[in-house]
Amino acid sequence: MLLVLVLSSVAAGATQTATPKKWVSVFCGSVLVWEHSVKSDSAKLKNEINSLKQGGTVSLPAARSKLVGFLGRLVKTTNTMIGKVKAVGAPDVKNGSKIQKGVIDAFAQVATAFKQGQASARALPVSSKQAFSKAALKLSQTIQATANRVSAAFNALAKYSSKPLDDAANHAKDCLKLNG
Repeated sequence: MLLVLVLSSVAAGATQTATPKKWVSVFCGSVLVWEHSVKSDSAKLKNEINSLKQGGTVSLPAARSKLVGFLGRLVKTTNTMIGKVKAVGAPDVKNGSKIQKGVIDAFAQVATAFKQGQASARALPVSSKQAFSKAALKLSQTIQATANRVSAAFNALAKYSSKPLDDAANHAKDCLKLNG
């Protein structure tokens, strides 16, 4: 009997849907927390790098280590957000599962880019400042290109526009904070 209950709850979770209001609340709230974390971690990295500079010379291995840690935190934050959006289920609207899949896929691309960036950061050369700077700039450009692809993925979701989701978003305080 216990096995039947467990399996039925797993099956129910696989097809779980959320009201537009709940889905929008979880989505916007998760994105808002993610955005805040990215900004906060970016500022922390900048402060850490600046403190390394105050000694006159920058320890390239230390700078590389700070960058690797930063990207690791971004991977974790992004995966947490993806987990929350998955857990709430698809919005209970026409094409709701396609909307959710598109959102999750877009942020999964971001997580993958951060994870690949972290691997690239671990390999940054520390033999010279010029080599480090050149490789770090290339890494930054790669991550930015991924962000542009994610924007394109979200723009493609516009074809699944949903009045109930739009209405919920227009009244959700976290969504208003994202747009403001």
